[in-house]
Amino acid sequence: MHWRVVTDGEDGTRAWGARLGEVLTTLGIEALVIDLRGELGAGKTVFVRGLGRALGVPPRVPIVSPTFTIARAYGLAGPGLRELHHLDAYRLGSVDELEAAGFEEMCGEGRLTCVEWGGRVAEALPEDRLTVELSHAALEEEGAAAAERRRLVFRAGGPTTGRILEALRRAEPEA
Repeated sequence: MHWRVVTDGEDGTRAWGARLGEVLTTLGIEALVIDLRGELGAGKTVFVRGLGRALGVPPRVPIVSPTFTIARAYGLAGPGLRELHHLDAYRLGSVDELEAAGFEEMCGEGRLTCVEWGGRVAEALPEDRLTVELSHAALEEEGAAAAERRRLVFRAGGPTTGRILEALRRAEPEA
């Protein structure tokens, strides 16, 4: 099951992250792994920023790329999800390095785990994960506005993420 949207750029990408956060809260999701895929600059960290803000990461706390630290953690205000773990698998050479970084401890009850470049370690991720593929949408269009657009493809890997995807579809604003 998958679903595709196109954003107007960074603000729209952040808004879809926030919309996902609202859906997770509404559904009472208590644990989830999100596999973020896409080329450099497609908006993976921007998406996580919107998601984290919607889930209660205070505005004074910067949500930044974990590229050089491999992983970052943020406290969340909600009763279900209490921690946001943000990992960057790009610099990891193997699933063993993901495990050595503490991936197993970052998953489970009360934890939302976002893995940028998740395709590099896909075999270590749970099957019932939400995959979000981000790409530059301006393939057929020209101009400055077109260059900012992003395509987001959401893919559900199992029953929990299927429910999340259906709820996210219903949360799409009216055109």
